[in-house]
Amino acid sequence: MPARIAALILLLLTAASFAAPVDDPETQAAAALARIEGLDNESAEMDAGALVLTGVADDPAIIDEAEQAVRDATGIQDIQNDIALTSDYADRVRGAATRVSARYDRLLDALPLIPVAIAIVLLALLAAWIIARWNWPFRLFSRNPFLQTIAQRFVQSMVVLFGVLLALEILDATALVGGVLGAAGVAGIAIGFAFRDLIENYIASILLSLRQPFRPRDHVVIDGHEGLVTSMNSRTTVLTTFDGNVVRIPNAIVFKTTLINYSTDPRRRFDFTVGIGYDVDLAQAVTVGTQILAETEGVMPDPKPLALITKLGDSSITLQLFAWVDQSAHDFSKVRSAAMQRIKSEFDRLDIDMPEPIYTVKLQQPQDRPAPAPKR
Repeated sequence: MPARIAALILLLLTAASFAAPVDDPETQAAAALARIEGLDNESAEMDAGALVLTGVADDPAIIDEAEQAVRDATGIQDIQNDIALTSDYADRVRGAATRVSARYDRLLDALPLIPVAIAIVLLALLAAWIIARWNWPFRLFSRNPFLQTIAQRFVQSMVVLFGVLLALEILDATALVGGVLGAAGVAGIAIGFAFRDLIENYIASILLSLRQPFRPRDHVVIDGHEGLVTSMNSRTTVLTTFDGNVVRIPNAIVFKTTLINYSTDPRRRFDFTVGIGYDVDLAQAVTVGTQILAETEGVMPDPKPLALITKLGDSSITLQLFAWVDQSAHDFSKVRSAAMQRIKSEFDRLDIDMPEPIYTVKLQQPQDRPAPAPKR
């Protein structure tokens, strides 16, 4: 019997708990609004399925705070926020003074943490400086020196950014971080247009580093500029021309324009032309030219040198000579120059005529004009 009585009492208590009235959304919203400082004449009413908030606030931030507080308290997402900003100048000044005072108090509380935040930023800068001189991990990442440089600078930037964000978090300046990121998002489109070329060059540098169309010290021709590749950064590719000038070409142009790399294959062919007379034995000239090229130091035996008659001119026949050089073992320009010197010397020795261009100039005498008729 006592057990049955106890069970009955427990059942009644449970039913009573389920039957207990639950506050309606208007009551919950009113309670949430009452806890917000700087909000007067607040009220909350349901209207056509939406919760309508009214009142007068001293600060625009209080309006947003009230809406979020009601949403958290009631779980209702359809909220019509009709809270107005007070038009009383005294209330606004009083609210502004309160906010300034609160921020001043927070600044005083954060003063002991400012040296810690500065120390963290300095440590991040020191770490970035060390990374700039710590090259071997990036050599493991890639053998391409250009890609190594880009990865190294990216890691440096991330380390500094992490240090700054950590310092702001210690100072409880997360609102500042959010504001900065929000402003960056809003201004992102404008900045993107303003720095379109900079972003384009940066992306091109990454793609060039991945494709690797050239390496440091390669002999290239880019957009009509010939020289040796010195370096490549996030914006430009730097060439040193053979007359000692430094040329900086935007990476976007390097990526889109025609590029000739003479160093990709160590073998490179040179050619030059010689004008010989019409009374010269052409077979002898071809044989002598081919033999001289084959005997020139630095000329490769395979592919074999070649001499061809390519043009019958007005005063001479054009003989074009071809030969290949291994650039990894010999200087291309010096071998070509030596071959031209030897051809000239040997043709002179064998009396193979190399005539100068002949121009015929005809001078016409002015014809006698009839005498003008006498004036009447």
